[in-house]
Amino acid sequence: MSRTLFWYVFRDLLFIFLMASGTLAGIMSFGGLLRPLTQNGLDGSQILLLIRYSMPAMSTYSLPIAALFATTWVYGRMAADNEITACRASGISFLAMTTPAMFLGLFVAMMSMYLLCFTVPKNTLKIERVIVSNIAKIIVHQIEQTHETHFGYFTVYAESAHLVDPNPDKPNQQAVVLRGPMIVSFAAPPARDKFFNVAKEFYMAREAVAYIDEDPGEGSDQMTVVLSDGVKLPRRFAAPKAEQGGLGVAQFGPVDIPSRLGEKTKFMDIFQLKELDRDPSRGRDVQNVTAQFIAEDQAAEFTRRLSALFNSQEREWNFDTGGDGYSIIRPPDAKVEIHGGMITMTAAPGGKPLIFRQQSGGQLRLTAESRSIEISTDADTDRDQLIVSVELRDVLVDAGETQTPKSELPRKFVLPMTADISAMKTRTPDIYLGTAVRREEQRQRLLFAWVDLINHVRSEMHARAAFVVSCLLLVLVGASLGMMFRSGNFLTAFAVSVVPAMLSVVLIVTGQHTAENVPKDLTAFNNPLNAGISIIWVGNVIIAVGAIVLLTRLQRK
Repeated sequence: MSRTLFWYVFRDLLFIFLMASGTLAGIMSFGGLLRPLTQNGLDGSQILLLIRYSMPAMSTYSLPIAALFATTWVYGRMAADNEITACRASGISFLAMTTPAMFLGLFVAMMSMYLLCFTVPKNTLKIERVIVSNIAKIIVHQIEQTHETHFGYFTVYAESAHLVDPNPDKPNQQAVVLRGPMIVSFAAPPARDKFFNVAKEFYMAREAVAYIDEDPGEGSDQMTVVLSDGVKLPRRFAAPKAEQGGLGVAQFGPVDIPSRLGEKTKFMDIFQLKELDRDPSRGRDVQNVTAQFIAEDQAAEFTRRLSALFNSQEREWNFDTGGDGYSIIRPPDAKVEIHGGMITMTAAPGGKPLIFRQQSGGQLRLTAESRSIEISTDADTDRDQLIVSVELRDVLVDAGETQTPKSELPRKFVLPMTADISAMKTRTPDIYLGTAVRREEQRQRLLFAWVDLINHVRSEMHARAAFVVSCLLLVLVGASLGMMFRSGNFLTAFAVSVVPAMLSVVLIVTGQHTAENVPKDLTAFNNPLNAGISIIWVGNVIIAVGAIVLLTRLQRK
């Protein structure tokens, strides 16, 4: 094929390709805005940012269709104008005439590879950040639409909601007024672990204001809900006569709001994907589950030791926080139990009460007599601290002047970890995966995060590679069909060639979903990763076979 003829064909291919790619990208960008607009209620500036960030991604996804359209159009027009016949009469083979299309396909494939590996992940992350940048507006929109919004560890229900004007002194704080709210807290995130999908506590109020403090970095935001006439109720009562609810509860939280961006492979460039594939322990979900296990183990070990002390012959225990001092005095007939990581001390009916004292600067600040004391512990692994929460129930408080009866009196103090408890933070995911440190159902939480990450990473890499290869194969199909439809009806050739293109896209998406469909119960688990990867590539195999058949038929003519 001469250089003049090559550039004659390639120039037309490139022009039609660029026109089609720009048009399709614009249409797909506006189509992609429908879901964010209907679900998140974005404003005008956010819509403009979405259009800006979505154009590179939509251009990438439009590249194979645009290349397919360009080849069928150009080669179809050449066939209708008998230019193909003239080339054949000059001794140029059909295979040689597809050389410009092959170069176009190679150009499109290289462009797709760069965009999919670097530009698209970065812009997709920017799109998600725009969508979740105004958490308060998302909460209001979801409450107005469905009367509920989920945050992993807790769910907020409300009759209605509206925004509060921002406080200029707190630029990173947003506020939402909730009418008739109910907050349900869970023992663990229900979206990630079916074994702990159990409601823990319920908070209800006439009205509430939810304050969201945004983290400028990549950490979790915090929410504090200030309740009006609040009521707190547990899911279960530990004893028939125990009063565990609460009237006049002032607030819920502060609690961390898990990042709505999460760790999604579509946000990662190729180097990040390869790094996670080599070492899945770097994955955020794997690290979060491991950190949660470590914190739970540290708290459980301290609770076990504390329970052993409470069950010993001693009757008084002192806790020195470095500032205030706390002490608990247990009468001999009081009962000590431990359930679900919580220590419960209960005074005998008609017996002496439990005594709780608080000192500061060597001075006694508070003395409280209680019929029941609950002690729970949380571990702050990063700071090597143990956060001890003491809940006194049926209390008579003596603050130095008067005695005041209360249904409950909460106290919280921080203790430093001992060296051996602190050393638990060096545990790695391999320890929890390969040993019996945890119960099997708890171990599966980490195993699920591990397998789920690997499947997402590998299916994402294969999907991107399959998409790039499809760009090269589709132009051969388009050129072959365009030359075969000599009647001038080359739009029919395009319509026919779209079928394998759509088949390829559908199979790539189906393969990804298949590989990522990891069940949370991994007891009898057959990893779908290999099946998903096979589905991802089977579309390209079909297109390659079709291209070979079409080119072979043309060569025989």
